[in-house]
Amino acid sequence: MDKTSKMNKLITIYTQAYNVEPYIEQCIKSVISQTYCNFEWLLIENGSTDGTKEIIRKYEQLDSRIKVDYFKQNKTGFAGDYIRENTNGEYIVRIDSDDWIERDYLEKLFYQLESQNADISICGALDYEEETSEEFPHEYGHLEGVYTLQDIHSNFIEMRSYMGTNWGKLFRKSIFFKTLIKMEEVYEKLKQASFFGGDTAFMLYYLLECKKLVFIDKRMYHYRIHGKSYTANTIGINRITNYFVLMGIEKEFLMKCNAQTAENNTLVELSFWTSLEKLLKGIINSELPLEEKLKKIQEIYTDPRIQQFRKESDNSKVRKILSTYVAWYFVNMSDRNKMGLRDLLDLLDPEIFGRITEKTYEWMGHQSELMAYMLMGEYDGAQKYMVHIATENNKIPISELQKTLDLKKVLGENV
Repeated sequence: MDKTSKMNKLITIYTQAYNVEPYIEQCIKSVISQTYCNFEWLLIENGSTDGTKEIIRKYEQLDSRIKVDYFKQNKTGFAGDYIRENTNGEYIVRIDSDDWIERDYLEKLFYQLESQNADISICGALDYEEETSEEFPHEYGHLEGVYTLQDIHSNFIEMRSYMGTNWGKLFRKSIFFKTLIKMEEVYEKLKQASFFGGDTAFMLYYLLECKKLVFIDKRMYHYRIHGKSYTANTIGINRITNYFVLMGIEKEFLMKCNAQTAENNTLVELSFWTSLEKLLKGIINSELPLEEKLKKIQEIYTDPRIQQFRKESDNSKVRKILSTYVAWYFVNMSDRNKMGLRDLLDLLDPEIFGRITEKTYEWMGHQSELMAYMLMGEYDGAQKYMVHIATENNKIPISELQKTLDLKKVLGENV
């Protein structure tokens, strides 16, 4: 590569920094040591209350390419307007303030985009686990070379794995700005849950404007995973709205790319349920009080949109995703009847458990061992347990439940 002739176009890097004192210096050093030198760095010091500001100020004085705005307090939802108003480069890169990049990151992304006359270049990434200091490949596919929108039909599963983030990519400014305008209405819908899903939505709309995409099968971006990567104040019912908005955008994307195959549509719907699984895991593992965790999970399980979509989704795969968290909820709730046992079981097998009467649900709510079998889908075990505990007093609910489970066995997992 002829660096003197090729490396002459300005790249704009954009980063927001808030309370990242332990990480920001590594990020800064990785940027200012790039082999591609012609860049400007729009760095927002977003009202940090730790030592982030002092570290940034030190490096700002050492490198004129770093252009810092110091905010008095933490802000959200301003990035698009700020980038539009302050970008001077022909290309745009986004880097998170607690991450870092390889020395040839900009060079390789720029060279591939330019040499292939592409509209975006995309590389792989490594996840750095803060607690264990271990690094492992990010959950990407293994794409390499040039692709077009026509290739999405048969490559959507792998391409989709790259679309969850804005980092690890070099964008053309003209398309980037055009996409920001399209995203204004979407961001309005996503803002109640801290714009969760915004990166994926942005990427899908951006790709619709692209003629060529180039993938580099090299992991050059280091993504740090730590407690702040998943904050408790954004894990709740508002995220469900974001999941549905995002699913709608993905299906629209497939339609416009003429890629609405059964396999691709199934992937989009399973992505929804996988996101829900991560949300439930985030709630359970958060530092919220138990009652608050139960309240959030109950809101999710009883949400009419979730109940309706569950009835339309593949039974066995979704049950596998949900069962562990449904069981945790049942074990921890104090009043099993009031907290919606019917909603829990309807969520797992809506057509089957919708047949059970309220009296049987009331009886089931007091049978912890039986419910452990039911919630985990171990119906043979549930049948054997009911034979063991059967008495004259409980023969009616047991008979009803046994008939329901027998019906499920006949109909199979496609019910």
